[in-house]
Amino acid sequence: MTTKAITGKVLRIFPQDTNTDEIISGKYKYDELDLNKLAVHTFESIDPDFYTDSKQVKNPIIVSAPNFGCGSSREQAPQVIKACGVVCIIAESFARIFYRNGFNIGLPLIECAGVAEKIHRGDELRIDFENGSIGNLTTGEEYDFNPIPAFMQELLDAGGLLKYLKERGGYETD
Repeated sequence: MTTKAITGKVLRIFPQDTNTDEIISGKYKYDELDLNKLAVHTFESIDPDFYTDSKQVKNPIIVSAPNFGCGSSREQAPQVIKACGVVCIIAESFARIFYRNGFNIGLPLIECAGVAEKIHRGDELRIDFENGSIGNLTTGEEYDFNPIPAFMQELLDAGGLLKYLKERGGYETD
């Protein structure tokens, strides 16, 4: 993942308080460890077509109203979203543990006020992480967000926390 700029299409817009149990049901947590197999069940309780649709869009992006990723702290929630090919999640706000887990696995998360009402499913977006801007190529509108801090961009560029530490040395990973 690079934080220079990405272009993608809005796959879904989720409502306020979309929780980790809706992202990936806890009933799969111990039965399957392969994220690619687990990803098939992403959002299945609220959006059974999500996985299939995610595989038909180049660089899918998720947009959400406030408090995306609330609920349990299971790290499988951002992992299965990433395994579906999602390149970025833009929300009005995130549950804090989901936010941290997203960066730990190299999934860019952006907080942008009012985004769920401004952007529509199918819109093509260009996200400039360094300058903190989202260009809606479909409508011509532009939205600003606080740029991701440089040290967190480094985590994303490395592909997540473990890869970042492995590149920098001093930490052994399997």
